[in-house]
Amino acid sequence: MDVTVPTRGQLRLSRVDGNLYVHDGGIIEVDGKELVVTGIVICYGDVEMRGSVKAEGFEGREREEGGFMRFQREGGRIRIHGDLDVRDGVDVRGLLSVRKSLSARDVDIGGALEIGGEASSSSIDVGGRLTVGGRLKGSTLNVGGSVYIGGGAEVEAVDVGGRIEIEGPCKILHLDCGGKADVGGGEIDEIDVGGSFESTGELKFKEIDVGGRVTLRKRGEGEQIDVGGKLEASENLKVEDLDVGGTVEVDGDLQGGSIDVGGSIRVNRDMTLSGNIDVGGAIKVRGFGKMRSLEVGGSVEADGIIAERDTEIGGKVDTRKGLKAERIRLGKKGSAIGPLIGGDVRIGRGAEVEDVYAGYLELEPDASARNLYVIRGSIGRGCRIYGNVKYLESIDVDRDAELPVQPEKVQTLPAPPL
Repeated sequence: MDVTVPTRGQLRLSRVDGNLYVHDGGIIEVDGKELVVTGIVICYGDVEMRGSVKAEGFEGREREEGGFMRFQREGGRIRIHGDLDVRDGVDVRGLLSVRKSLSARDVDIGGALEIGGEASSSSIDVGGRLTVGGRLKGSTLNVGGSVYIGGGAEVEAVDVGGRIEIEGPCKILHLDCGGKADVGGGEIDEIDVGGSFESTGELKFKEIDVGGRVTLRKRGEGEQIDVGGKLEASENLKVEDLDVGGTVEVDGDLQGGSIDVGGSIRVNRDMTLSGNIDVGGAIKVRGFGKMRSLEVGGSVEADGIIAERDTEIGGKVDTRKGLKAERIRLGKKGSAIGPLIGGDVRIGRGAEVEDVYAGYLELEPDASARNLYVIRGSIGRGCRIYGNVKYLESIDVDRDAELPVQPEKVQTLPAPPL
């Protein structure tokens, strides 16, 4: 039999065999462990239920009827001081507050949803704010405002218009957030954030696409990162394809495939890449750098650099052990501290280098060097050599070049340091 709680009425209930109607200002005192409703709970306006509720369905309607009077509400505030367990759907126009845990097949909230414990639902749709004190598990989560989850989250698809914060580890297939997203690590396949993204725990991912800033506080591993602003990794980072419009800072090792950075990149340990790195500004690697090809508009600083193919540097190279590549191009008025080792080395006009080991070397006019060890080479007009020139086959020296001693043809060249 259906039960009705009148406006500002109060009832003590343990079971309802039918539907339960609670009008504006109504209070339910739960008798026993929980209130069991075999039908649907329908609330009109502000309702308070002091205890746990189990029902087939749960609704919070914005229209309340009483006698001959009918008036419109924007949706009331429904507060449940316990668990809410619903077999079918929860549909509330205003605010729903559950002190403990919520379990339902589908949840549709027009206003705000507050859950003190855990939340479990196939689909959660909230127009305003969602707060979950514990863990959230479901298939889809769609929130127009902000989201806070105090535990972890296991959801296939998350779509949030504002900000989302998940304290615990995540298992999410797709995360779409218009503002700022903070997670506690875990596994997220696709991350699409308009503002900034931060992970405080270890994170595995497939794609990260963020318009602003990405911060990884623990180890990160994935396939692709595309960031419009800055990428900051506090520990090791492994990514196959990295594209950053601004700057990159990695406090651990950086491993991956190809890197394209509009600004600068700093790696506090080693950088090991299977592909190319293209940087508009500066590269600073405290350890060793390995890659297929390197192109940088500004400067390069590292303990040592080995590139399988080409290196093209517009500014300064500073290494302790040297830079080694199949082809090396140092730009006009550039400089190199540390040895250069390559099959084909070209030093731009007015550039300054130290020792060069090359299969073929071209010093453009007004360049300077310390020692040259080459198979073949040419020294242009106005070049200055401060040490020795040793070659195996041939060397062309412009008559206006300055050499302290004449080039020496030798049978073997000194071994390069790399």
